[in-house]
Amino acid sequence: MEIRFNGKTAIVTGSGSGIGRVIARTLAQAGANVVIADIKLDLAQQTAAEIEKELAPAGALAVQVDISKEDQANAMVAAAVARFGSVDILVNNAGLSYPVKLVSMTPRDWDRMIAVNLTGTMWCGKAAIAQMVKQGKGGVVINISSKSGVRGSSELSHYCATKFGVIGLAQSWAREYAKQGIRCCSVLPGNVFEGSGIWSAEFIAKQAAKLGIAPDQVRAHYDSLVPLGRSCLPEDIANAVAFLASDLASYITGISLLVDGGQEMRA
Repeated sequence: MEIRFNGKTAIVTGSGSGIGRVIARTLAQAGANVVIADIKLDLAQQTAAEIEKELAPAGALAVQVDISKEDQANAMVAAAVARFGSVDILVNNAGLSYPVKLVSMTPRDWDRMIAVNLTGTMWCGKAAIAQMVKQGKGGVVINISSKSGVRGSSELSHYCATKFGVIGLAQSWAREYAKQGIRCCSVLPGNVFEGSGIWSAEFIAKQAAKLGIAPDQVRAHYDSLVPLGRSCLPEDIANAVAFLASDLASYITGISLLVDGGQEMRA
């Protein structure tokens, strides 16, 4: 069965670039109207323009939003409704990731990570779910977590705390709004070298030094830890999101779907 979202509207946060951009394009290819929400308006506008040019008849709207601010999350949802008439899918993709050792962590490091990754996810979820309840026809919320949301990672304790947290948010919302036909799930990517904020040149260099290998050998090393033998691609995440957002997953809610090539293999 082909996945289609004709007549539905999806908001994808952090979709001006990277993984979010691929998710938005994938949903648009399946017929959804998409709201390209990003803190960088120029990137959002570029992505929206490309979608409207290349993927007609899908509509695209660029919205600038700082998801850590409740009023901006509310305005994002209001803009989606004003343009397309409804909000049917929310993908909470926007987030930060950078390494810092616990003993070096500052209040700014902690507060910034929590504000964007966890609080931002909560404000967007609140705004979108309130709209879905008002519409009375259900909806889907998908939080982008990480395999670091089920297993801690060195020098990423602040990041891992948020990625564990967004899984808890999705599970709680799934129970709270099931009777309104709103499904909430999490997608947990593995190592994403392309389009991810984690695997910067600086972080790769640090991992190389830790492992005693050259920076250009780091990806091959991590790929060797994956049973399927390769790192996670943005398209892998987008495909998982499209499935969970579709009617094919109508009996699935509250789950945490690992998209990691078999690294964790958790029941």
